[in-house]
Amino acid sequence: MRRVRAGVEIRSVNDGPILICYDGSTSAHRAIDVAASLLGAQPAVVLDVGPMQEYAALGPEALALDEMVWEFAAARAESGAQLARDAGFRARERADIEAPAWRGAVEVADEIGAAAIVVGSRGLCGVKALLESSFARLLALHADRPVLVVPPPN
Repeated sequence: MRRVRAGVEIRSVNDGPILICYDGSTSAHRAIDVAASLLGAQPAVVLDVGPMQEYAALGPEALALDEMVWEFAAARAESGAQLARDAGFRARERADIEAPAWRGAVEVADEIGAAAIVVGSRGLCGVKALLESSFARLLALHADRPVLVVPPPN
């Protein structure tokens, strides 16, 4: 269902699948559980974005390295999709390779018409947050849809 309020289109979470960003971390596990408790049994795509690297110096071996990175991301996405199914989502896995990773997540969200994006947060703050890029923060800044950022437990 779509509504327009004050010239802004508002999407309901029933319009498309939920995109769950998953990297195998404790924060990502928690994000799946929290999202399931809030959103219920929704279709979901569980995404792991592997790092795209510049391997020009490696020559032909670069292709093999990219394949390894993709296979690792695919295996991790499958693991996350199983956790999401166990939590009640109707989930399928998806892997991608992109740099920066937040851009890959935004592109996949656009491609699948995600109603919302779910991501866990490491809970960085202060100087550490300024020095280290926060995937969750950058994702929320660049996504054109709701982003549920699940903080770590206290």
